[in-house]
Amino acid sequence: MRHLFLIALLASSLASQDWKSAVEALRPSDTAAQSEAVLDEVENRAREAQAAISHAQTLAEAGRERPQLRRELRASLGYERFPWPPKLQVRRIGILERQGYRIEKLVWQTLPGVEVPGHLYLPANLEAVSPGILFYNGHWWGDSKTRPDFQAFCINMARLGFVVLSFDPFGQGERGQSARDHRRTEALLAGVSQQGIAEYETRCALELLLSRKEVDRDRIGITGASGGGYNSWITAALDERIKVAVPVVGTSDFHEQMAAVRPLDWYNGNEHCHFVPGLMRYANNHEFLAMVAPRPVMIIAASEDESFPVQGVREIAAYGRKLYASGGLEDRVGYFEDATTGHGYQVKKREAAYGWFLKWLRNEGDGGPYAEPPTQTLPFDAPELRCFLPGENRAAGPGIVEAVKRISLGKRKAWPPIPVDACHASVKPGAVQRLDLCGTPAFLVRPNGTLKGVLVAVDDRGKEALAADPVVQEALALGWSVAGIDPPGIGERATTRRNWIAASSLLLGEWYVRRQAADILSALRSFGDGPVALYGRGDNAGLAAAAALNERPVAWFILRDSFLSFRAFLDRPKSLQASYELRATDAGRREPYDREIPFHYVPFRALEMTDIAEMLKGSPGAVIQPINGDWEPMSEIEARRILPPNVKVAAPGALANAARDLIRPLPAAP
Repeated sequence: MRHLFLIALLASSLASQDWKSAVEALRPSDTAAQSEAVLDEVENRAREAQAAISHAQTLAEAGRERPQLRRELRASLGYERFPWPPKLQVRRIGILERQGYRIEKLVWQTLPGVEVPGHLYLPANLEAVSPGILFYNGHWWGDSKTRPDFQAFCINMARLGFVVLSFDPFGQGERGQSARDHRRTEALLAGVSQQGIAEYETRCALELLLSRKEVDRDRIGITGASGGGYNSWITAALDERIKVAVPVVGTSDFHEQMAAVRPLDWYNGNEHCHFVPGLMRYANNHEFLAMVAPRPVMIIAASEDESFPVQGVREIAAYGRKLYASGGLEDRVGYFEDATTGHGYQVKKREAAYGWFLKWLRNEGDGGPYAEPPTQTLPFDAPELRCFLPGENRAAGPGIVEAVKRISLGKRKAWPPIPVDACHASVKPGAVQRLDLCGTPAFLVRPNGTLKGVLVAVDDRGKEALAADPVVQEALALGWSVAGIDPPGIGERATTRRNWIAASSLLLGEWYVRRQAADILSALRSFGDGPVALYGRGDNAGLAAAAALNERPVAWFILRDSFLSFRAFLDRPKSLQASYELRATDAGRREPYDREIPFHYVPFRALEMTDIAEMLKGSPGAVIQPINGDWEPMSEIEARRILPPNVKVAAPGALANAARDLIRPLPAAP
């Protein structure tokens, strides 16, 4: 669209202060609808992805699809990138003798420097090998394996003749409290999801359980509540050694769950186990069930459960009955819904689990609930239950991060192309105007005289803040029009639910910053074939601008206050050290006590892809005050070490000079 340049002479002259006021006046007073539209767009794509999945309708069909589903799930989790087999180095800390059972207090190693405290519940007077149960504790931070409800399950299962292993997941119990240890987003960079870490530790625990002489390796079950129920699904789906699965309040229709937690910003992104990269493109909970089939599975739900809406759980159970019935095995699918209590592993849920495990692992009973006798548990913080010394809770973070750093990633690969909508700027005569670029709100400011091109500008503070920016002012003075835009999540389209956006995007196999880059590319293309330039100010805008530059060269660019390498998200000596700190209480673990990299900035497997600095090599440009992973300014020497030769490093006080040096040599537009 050359008309933008041909009608430039129609523009009237505005004083600097006048056009700043005019730009600010263009912003709508109410942007709530814009914010919701940003969320709607993500949710609609998730709905479409889930609708496109064709669930297996027979056991034979499930068997054919199972190998590919498992390959995709293993790749999404990434746990196979950690060393295997593990060097568990199991230590027995002590034994608690109780009426009808005993507890061995154990500590073992999953990764170098990462120790796990666990309790092995064994029947008293055990004379023959017994079925083994792996109990994965969900998100119960302060008590975890010693939560009274969980103690009661393990105690009664041991009295019924089962060997049960229960342990603290990272960031919980004797390994916490630490919300940061439970959202080690750094691992995503190397292709390991949070649930991948959980799966790796679950497999380590399973190896320990299978190594015990008291355990019958052919009779292994798994259970857990909430995140533990979800973990039970995944481990049983992937590992045929699990013969019976009882996921408790951990079953969901994935889109229904995503929608339910949208108002809650997915609990502020504190619980990352559900954020499995790309999962919603190839699986719903139905696929977990199809991967477990035809082994026995009991789905236990609560009638009222905020995180796991029960209607979706009922539909999955109905699907399971139909799937198993195709092979005459409908008795292997159980469903129990607790209308008396909500989210957790309370007595009615435990009784349903007892009965199911008794039938399928001990050949006792009909699979219906087995009444729980009166059960005495210890307080969760009873000293005798501890595996580590009092006051010696041990963070898993340092060892996990070091293991991530040791993962070998090989040669970097190119990013796939970013899909971009075709869009054209509808420009009218006038010096300052508002534009709608395929749904992206924008302003356009044009100087007098012959235009040299259009500078597309993005600012973390919103496009209106650009009116006072020295780079923008210098570009206007040198004859460049300026189009300030707000990609999704920024300015008019900002949202307080970025964790939900990041999680939902990850589940769709996307990096949300590339969605922002798509809007930048659309804006660059909307101004036809004349010269265009790009300015990104801020850590988010800088990332999105770099992703756009990786797709399309421009006449010139400037990035200000931007990261230059994904490696900086992992190499953060100061803030990472702060993130390893453990808190004394459940409430304390939620305090933002380090300057972590925002979740939506972190792409899955980024260390295998073209790095940020390399994205800039196609255009002349400059970076101003780039930052490292600790949010500190990089020195010029540090920046030049990783930047390609076409990119200059400008001092913070020389913004206008940096723009002038790039712009002046360029010819006027034809």
